[in-house]
Amino acid sequence: MVCAFCLVNATDSFFGSYCEKCHKMQRLTHLFGIEKIMSVLETVLLVDEPTQKEKIKDELKSDLTTREYHLRSRKQDA
Repeated sequence: MVCAFCLVNATDSFFGSYCEKCHKMQRLTHLFGIEKIMSVLETVLLVDEPTQKEKIKDELKSDLTTREYHLRSRKQDA
């Protein structure tokens, strides 16, 4: 049988309605509450374009800083 939530994977038991991953999501929802789960998903996964661009800039800055550090350390070793 197919999972009732994702409609892709097979159910985790003969009498069950959910696959293993969706069953885990259901347990987490009961544990933390739907509002908390939705808040985390929206904060982490649904990012607007300006925030996305800012995160890309920050990632590039940290990558350039790391490269610069490695170049300095190589010059000092030589």
